[in-house]
Amino acid sequence: MIPNLTIGGLVIDCANAERARNFYADFMVWEKTAAYGQCALKTENGLTILFAETDAYEPPVWPEEPGRQQKQMHLDLMADDLPSAVERAVRLGATKTAEQYGDYYVTLLDTEGHPFCICGRSNEKSDFDLYYEKKGYGAIPNSSINIDCKKSEVLRGFYARLTEWDQGFHYSALIPENRMVVHFMGCDGDFDYIPPVWPDAPGAQQKQMYFIFLADDLSSAVDEAVRVGAVKIKTAEWFCGGDSIALLDTEGHPFCLRARKHE
Repeated sequence: MIPNLTIGGLVIDCANAERARNFYADFMVWEKTAAYGQCALKTENGLTILFAETDAYEPPVWPEEPGRQQKQMHLDLMADDLPSAVERAVRLGATKTAEQYGDYYVTLLDTEGHPFCICGRSNEKSDFDLYYEKKGYGAIPNSSINIDCKKSEVLRGFYARLTEWDQGFHYSALIPENRMVVHFMGCDGDFDYIPPVWPDAPGAQQKQMYFIFLADDLSSAVDEAVRVGAVKIKTAEWFCGGDSIALLDTEGHPFCLRARKHE
């Protein structure tokens, strides 16, 4: 475990960073800001979401198709009035997907082609709401993150060993310091999960989204991350910068460890 490891940001790759930021800023009423030289947003629970333009960006295909780009992570966004929220998202530039699999959520594509879900908030308290109340966390935040993987228990186990995140919420999820929910979505035979290849290679699976983590002692944090199962990427200094180190988690998702003193 890395003591006091916190989320410095979630980076979303895109073709047009300003267009992507404007969509989420208008839809979620999130504050526009900048971080690490990228245009960004600050969510209601303090998460920084960065939008990074990449020349080779290809949007994922959803539902998954063999040989095509897959989503690697996606956002769930809560709404009190689901039909109205979907209409508003479409009006702002999102596209409702032809395939829909739930009755309490709707899947859409944002302006860059990333799938995301709008979930209707129930009028009745769920076991999850009661857990947040019991822990003194307040209300469940309006945004959560879902990470695709082969086996949810394996990837969840890695992040449980890496961080101090709350493990008591659900067997497929963890709760970070900002109290959003991070879900680990095993493919369970629905599709063959393909980890990203990077540095980016033409035609290969792209990273799509990734975390930046902040650590008090970067060197010891890297050592601990490797000890619990991460792989250090020696050729990726360009990816995170000189004061950061890029690694892969146990499913091949890249993430950056960054020294907190540089913030």
